[in-house]
Amino acid sequence: MGGKILLFGFDDLPSILAVGSAMEELGIETIPVARADYGKPLAVLAGLDDPSGPVRPYAGGPLGGRMLVFCGLDSQVPTLLPALAQTGVGPECLKAVLTSHNRTWDALTLFAELQRERRAIEGKG
Repeated sequence: MGGKILLFGFDDLPSILAVGSAMEELGIETIPVARADYGKPLAVLAGLDDPSGPVRPYAGGPLGGRMLVFCGLDSQVPTLLPALAQTGVGPECLKAVLTSHNRTWDALTLFAELQRERRAIEGKG
């Protein structure tokens, strides 16, 4: 299948290993992103762009939840969701596809946008 999934907010080794193992069976690489790297562009984290210019290491707290970013997996996302659910990744985990629009965003920007979209869908925003 190919492609990558960036893992944000997965702070415990058992959940990282569970997701990694399930995705490895499907030929998908998982990349746990360290909190210090939350300020880097998503495409850089996915290894698709070279880092250009200095990026300040993120020194803040957790995002406030978990987030997955699917890279090169646009059409496969619906088939991946059941496999992810079996690893304990439920609907509370925010999910996004890396696009030409968001590839330069950092984790904080994407997380805030996904939270805004979720509130709007739930009628709370």
